[in-house]
Amino acid sequence: MSESSSGNPSEPNQPGREPWRHVVLLGDVLLDAYRGIDKSPGKFEDDVLPRTSNWKLSVVSFDQIKREGLSLALNPDATHAMIFIEGNHAIEQSGLLEDTADPSTRALAHLSAAADDFEHKLDRLIQVAQAARLITMVCTIFLPDYRDAARQRIACAALAIFNDRITRRAAQSRLALIDLRLTCNESEDYDKPTLLSKRGVQKVAGVIRYAMLELDVGARRTEVFF
Repeated sequence: MSESSSGNPSEPNQPGREPWRHVVLLGDVLLDAYRGIDKSPGKFEDDVLPRTSNWKLSVVSFDQIKREGLSLALNPDATHAMIFIEGNHAIEQSGLLEDTADPSTRALAHLSAAADDFEHKLDRLIQVAQAARLITMVCTIFLPDYRDAARQRIACAALAIFNDRITRRAAQSRLALIDLRLTCNESEDYDKPTLLSKRGVQKVAGVIRYAMLELDVGARRTEVFF
């Protein structure tokens, strides 16, 4: 909640005022993506989307959902859910970027196993959002920004497998899709190859806010925002 806001998201909307929106981030990637964010109430919102009133952000980590499953009680004031989980680290941990001499079939097998685990996490987050009956958005994984051209090509090709899982599940569930591959597309959007800068995080937040405004009227099919 920004400093210009008052009250809480459960208050009735007042004529002439933008309605309250409370976005629950399912998955804590946004916090990891820009580690300089001030996570205290009010400052969190102002840091990721300055000069925007009448909205609130809260975070539910995957570990919380893993422990509690569908019994997890989301904040009753929540109006929207944004699902945002990381895939860049999974690719790094697969060893694909380090062992370029690894036979392609073995490399793809490792990558497919990592993508299976990723998709399982994604399904859990979608289930929690749908159980809470929230307007839900799913983010693709933003591409990395490696300076080494060969490493960048390999990482982007590998991420296509993860992002394919995301777009497929979003379409199956009729959820809105925020395509961060198109949002974070400049070097200034990154602090490190797989970490967003403050500018990058603010660009993501701006697309989320635009999507919220559009989706308030009710989504009938999967829509893509960037």
